[in-house]
Amino acid sequence: MNKRTVFAVMMVAATAASVFAYGGGGFFQGNLVPYEELTSHGVVAETRGGFGYGVNRCGVRHGGFGIVIRNSADNELIGAFGGIISGRQVRVRPMTLSANLWTGIGFVGTPVAGRHSGFGYFAEATGEAGVALLPWMQVALYGGMQAMGRLDPVSIVESTMYSPVAGMRFVFGRF
Repeated sequence: MNKRTVFAVMMVAATAASVFAYGGGGFFQGNLVPYEELTSHGVVAETRGGFGYGVNRCGVRHGGFGIVIRNSADNELIGAFGGIISGRQVRVRPMTLSANLWTGIGFVGTPVAGRHSGFGYFAEATGEAGVALLPWMQVALYGGMQAMGRLDPVSIVESTMYSPVAGMRFVFGRF
């Protein structure tokens, strides 16, 4: 073997040895919980969507999501958003604990925006506890606060709707 071949094999081996990837993707369902002291409205709503994320060696999460929020009483669309996931996690097999921030933009319906639906923002800060049922499947419970509103400089504060949220995520990946 010549020196170039040995060098190439060493570089490929070093790159492969340094790969460290955890993370997953899946779907979720949650509910806005209308506690009087913590909510800006009396709407009971359901959230559904999908997500995916990767985790580095330090436990930092980065990913993306899509979410639809509907009024539970009349099935009216409250909002639909897409965005990014940022967070930190701690793994103690088979459990995973994490703190996440989901931020995005999209469509906000009339229950939030008032007379006219329009372009809106979404933010959700949650804590999550997951248990790996299989090496490639995890069930996680989450809870936190969710806010959304219209992206209008004049009415951004008045149009903000916030509420506690709780739900379950089914995650498929590597844990």
